Amino acid sequence: MMIELNKLEIKVPNIFSWDEILVYLNREPNEVMYKINDKTLRRAFKLEEKIYLCDISFNERKNVIEVTLLNDVHWSQIEQTMVINFIVEWFDLQTDINSFYELAKEDLILNPLMNKFYGLRLVGMPDFYEAITWGILGQQINLQFAYTLKRRFTEKFGEKVTYEELDYWIYPEAKRIAETTIEDLLELKLTLRKVIFLSFEDAKTIEKEMIKIRGIGPWIANYVLMRCFRKNEAFPMADIGLLNGIKVIENLSEKPDTTKMLALKEDWGGWASYATFYIWRLLY
Repeated sequence: MMIELNKLEIKVPNIFSWDEILVYLNREPNEVMYKINDKTLRRAFKLEEKIYLCDISFNERKNVIEVTLLNDVHWSQIEQTMVINFIVEWFDLQTDINSFYELAKEDLILNPLMNKFYGLRLVGMPDFYEAITWGILGQQINLQFAYTLKRRFTEKFGEKVTYEELDYWIYPEAKRIAETTIEDLLELKLTLRKVIFLSFEDAKTIEKEMIKIRGIGPWIANYVLMRCFRKNEAFPMADIGLLNGIKVIENLSEKPDTTKMLALKEDWGGWASYATFYIWRLLY
């Protein structure tokens, strides 16, 4: 890690592909949290009540991620470190995935995925509120409409910085949503059930309320464990995308049953989340 006045450098692990990360991040044109231009990722961060707009790119010669501050604000070393920590967490740069690749070499499902998407890291959501609400927004609807809801939600309740006539958004804060009305949220075309969940600020309350509804708790819990808390054993085994991916890879006539999925969970153990992420990647 190197820090200059307006530029940061973050060393990446040996198994790393910026191109694969960008393909994943670029899978949905309606994404509201960042913009991609060629091989540069632009995203805004809110730190200590200020918004910092950054270009994030990969310097292959130096084998580092470069982060350049664009807007005219001063950032302290503490704030620079916070941005670095977010990116390290976002792209899972601290996880040694050599063991996952060793597992994949001997696994009929994972081996072709390892070769096809070599260097892909499990792209996460470091912000817990974004992760939990994204799970709620995307529950039981197609991915495209989920991104539409996320954009509506963010543009109505989030903050933005404008740079070169384009808007860059900060995800809504839990406190802001807790203070809004059900009617405001319903205007976004959310279901009443989703609105009720989004209205809770406290994470423990959200979890407690979620698990009261049959079928919603385990999927969202495992999704958040995967993408926010980095629990590599997390395995949303009833996920439709995961089931369809395995069906395609193994050329099955039907989706795998619970017995099959439990066996895969056992086989993949502490790498179940990475296995899931690579299978999802196949479908994009």
